[in-house]
Amino acid sequence: MNYSMMGKTDTMGANDMTRMTSLIMNLKLRNKLIVSFVLLIVLSTLSIGWISYLELKRAIVSEIGQSIRETLEQTMQNIDYKLRDIDDLYVKVIASKEMQAMLEATDVTPKISQAYMTNFYDAVYPVIFGGRSEQLQSVVIYGANGVNLSYNMPPAPNPSPSEVETTSVFRQAEAARGKSQWMFTNQNIFAGDKQGPKTISNVRKALALLTFKDWGLMMLNVRESYIYESYKNLISDMKAVTYIADPNGLIVSHADKSLLSTAVDPQIKALIMSQPKGSAIVRLEGTTYSVHFITSDYTGWKLVTMIPESSIYKNINMAGNTIMTIFAATVTLAVIFSVAISSGITLPLRKLLRHIKRVRDGNMDAKVHLGTQEEFGQLSESFNEMTEEIKALIAKVREDEKQIREAELRALQSQIKPHILYNTLDTIYWMTKTKEYDEIGEMTTVLAQFFRLSLNKGSETTTVAKEIEHAKHYLDIQKLQYKDKFDYGIEMDESVRDVPCIKLILQPIVENALLHGIRRMKYERGHVSIEARRSGEKIVLTIRDNGVGMDSGQIADILQQQRSDSAGYGAYNVQERLHLAYGKEYGIRYESEPGEGTVVQITIPGGHHV
Repeated sequence: MNYSMMGKTDTMGANDMTRMTSLIMNLKLRNKLIVSFVLLIVLSTLSIGWISYLELKRAIVSEIGQSIRETLEQTMQNIDYKLRDIDDLYVKVIASKEMQAMLEATDVTPKISQAYMTNFYDAVYPVIFGGRSEQLQSVVIYGANGVNLSYNMPPAPNPSPSEVETTSVFRQAEAARGKSQWMFTNQNIFAGDKQGPKTISNVRKALALLTFKDWGLMMLNVRESYIYESYKNLISDMKAVTYIADPNGLIVSHADKSLLSTAVDPQIKALIMSQPKGSAIVRLEGTTYSVHFITSDYTGWKLVTMIPESSIYKNINMAGNTIMTIFAATVTLAVIFSVAISSGITLPLRKLLRHIKRVRDGNMDAKVHLGTQEEFGQLSESFNEMTEEIKALIAKVREDEKQIREAELRALQSQIKPHILYNTLDTIYWMTKTKEYDEIGEMTTVLAQFFRLSLNKGSETTTVAKEIEHAKHYLDIQKLQYKDKFDYGIEMDESVRDVPCIKLILQPIVENALLHGIRRMKYERGHVSIEARRSGEKIVLTIRDNGVGMDSGQIADILQQQRSDSAGYGAYNVQERLHLAYGKEYGIRYESEPGEGTVVQITIPGGHHV
C-alpha cells in the first residue's frame, strides 16, 4: 500500500477544507445571511421533496401494479367468455337432426360419405356455425362410423376411425370423458405436435344427446385474431408487450405473428409456470421489464404482459419533474426573499460602514443617522460621538505637529548660519595674512548682504528671486576665496520670481557643487549654473556643475544624516526641510556620473503653499 500517496491525499483534503473554511469566514455578513437562509431552505425543501418523491414513487408503482392485475383479470375473463361461447356450439351440433343422421349412419360407403360432406358444407354448417367466420378458422369432425365432416380444412386423405384413435389429440379428448379441451396443436392432427404451425383448437369427444353414443372426435379451430382482439389495446399507453402462452410455454397469441407457436423466453417461462399469477422485475436483452401474469381457470393459459420499466417510471418521472419544478421555484423564491431579508438586516450596517470609510478618507464631518432605536441605531449614535472626539484630537495633534515642525525648521536653519560664517571668517583670516585688503572689503560687503538675506527680517520664508540672489552672494564669496577658479550663470523665468518658498535651499546645494565637484578639478575651469523654471504646478530649481561627478554610492552618501563634514549641513538639511515644509513628493533629486558633472533638481510647489 502506498502510504505516502495516502498521506498526500489527506493533506490535500485538509488544505481544501482550510481554504473553504477561510472563504466562508471571509464572506460579508449579507452574503453569509443569504447563504445561510438559502442552505436552510434548500436542505429542508430537498429533504421534503425527496421523501415525497419516494412515497409518490411507491404509491404510483403500487397503483400501477394493482391496476395492471385488475386489467389482466378482466381481460382473461373476456377471453374465457369468448372461448366458452365457442364451446357452446357443441350443443347445437349434437342437437342437430342432420348431424345425428350422418354420425349414426351405418354401412357408409365413400359415395355416401361424400354426400354427407356436401350436405354438411352446404346445409348444416351455415345453420350451426353461420356468422362465425371471424371466430372460427376451420371445423372438423372425425366420425366413429367413418364419416368425416370438415369445413375450411386443407386437403388431406380421409382417415379411418382407427387411424384417428392413434393420435395424441384423440387420446387427450377420450381421457377428458366428453369434456371440452382447449389445445394449441396442428390442424392436421396426424402431423404430430412438433411439425408445422399450430392453431387454437377446442377438442372433445362428440356424444349423442340422449344415448351418449360415441359419435367421434370434434375439433373447432379458432382464429388467433379472435383472441388477440381481446387484449391488443391492453396497456398500450405504456408500450406493453402482451401475449398468451399455453401450459407448455408455447405462445398461443401475440402481436408479432412470427412468434406464434414459439416458446417463451426461459426466464419468463420459469416465472409464469411457478405460480398461477404474480409480478416480477426481469431484464431481457438489456431492457428491464415489469412482468405481470395471470392463469385462466378455464383453459390453463397464461396471459402475460411485459411493461418496460421506463414506461412505468414515465409518470414517476413526470411527478419527479413536477417536484423539481416546485423545488426550483422554492429555491428561487428563497434566494429572492433571502436577499431581501438579509439586505434589510444589513442595510444599517452597510450605511454605517460607508460613513466609516468617509471618516477613514478624512471626512471627519460625516454623520450617520439610521432613525432606529435598535442595536444599529445605538451603534450609529456612538459612532457620531466618537468621530467628534477624534476630530477634536486630530485638530489638537495637527496643531502640535505644526509647532514641532516649525521648531525643527528653525533648528535646521540655525545649523546653516554659523557654518557659512565659520567658513567665510576663516577665508578672511587668511586674506589678512596675505594683506589682500581690497578683496577683504569686497568679501565683507558680500558677506553682509548674504547674512541680510539669510536673516530675512526673521521670516522663515522668502521668494525664489531672493533665494537665487542669496545663492549668488555665496558664489561671489567663493569666487573671491578660490581666485576665479570657476564662473557661474543664473537664469530665471519671470513667472517664478515671486513664488514663495522656504529660505536657504539653494546655497547648501551650491556649496556641495563647489566642494565635491569644482574644487576637485585640477586643470579645467569650473562652471556652476542655476536655473529656475516652472513645470506644470511645480517649480524646478536646477543646479549644474561640470565638476568631477559622483557615482551612485556617493550620491546616497551625500544625503545621509550621519555625515560629519560640511556637506552634512547641506543636502540632507535641505531635503529634510523640504519634506517637513511640503511633503515627501517634493525634495532633491541627483543625476551624476563620474567625470560627467552633476545635476541637482530641487522641486517645490508652484503656488502659495508655504
